[in-house]
Amino acid sequence: MKSAHASQQNTDMLAEWARSREVAAEAFNLVFNQPDEHLPLEEFWPSPLNIAPKQSGRISVTHRIVLDSTPIISSRQAFLRGVRPVSLKLDQPLLIHELHDVDAGLWMTDLPEELHQIAMMVREVKPRRRVLMGGLGLGLVAHFLARRPAVKEIVVVERSAHVIKLVKPHLPAGVRVVWDNIAQYLKTHRASFDYYLLATWQGTSESTWWGEVMPLKRIIRRRWGARPITHCWAEDIMAGQVLEKLASPRRNWLYEGLPPSMSAQEAAFFL
Repeated sequence: MKSAHASQQNTDMLAEWARSREVAAEAFNLVFNQPDEHLPLEEFWPSPLNIAPKQSGRISVTHRIVLDSTPIISSRQAFLRGVRPVSLKLDQPLLIHELHDVDAGLWMTDLPEELHQIAMMVREVKPRRRVLMGGLGLGLVAHFLARRPAVKEIVVVERSAHVIKLVKPHLPAGVRVVWDNIAQYLKTHRASFDYYLLATWQGTSESTWWGEVMPLKRIIRRRWGARPITHCWAEDIMAGQVLEKLASPRRNWLYEGLPPSMSAQEAAFFL
């Protein structure tokens, strides 16, 4: 009897999850423009980086060699975005740059998957005039922005002096780097920018969206209204998880006080 009851519970939970996924996918399409699955390679290839392995404090730039094949759109990213995975077949070894923190681990690479994400962002958002970046990383976004004639000013806010020391010498001419915490900078800097491109977090979970992405977006909205364009790295991946929870009848502590089982329109409006 218990076995039959447990089996029915599992069946109900599976049906509940499938419904939540379906509603979340509909809401996702209402919030985000679904671009082509991938760009032609020449639009984001090869990597613009040429940084020798080096270390400053607990931060280091290292090299790694990739053989055979590597994702352009990984299985996880494809699942959360509702597209198909895409891999790149390599005809020769590929040198990859990696940015490491002794305590936090790997922060960023110039793998084709990350180059592709940045290229897709630039194509969709179309930054121009004055652009503020939150987080320097390996400097990839700055390289992509510097190629765009419509971008007149690039300011990067980076909290780690060690990252700045390692990466700043390899940035395109004209990119200005400010050593500061991005939240503090947004609260105190008087002039507004036309575009805010933020990437100061390491994870891509729903808790990262609640705890790190949303507070920064709120600062921008409260200070400068809806006019500036704000883009947050991997927000679509996080949003897919958030929307699924909003569509679900079950609630954890992140969603206390929110109505369960939102429709696609309600979830999209909330996001």
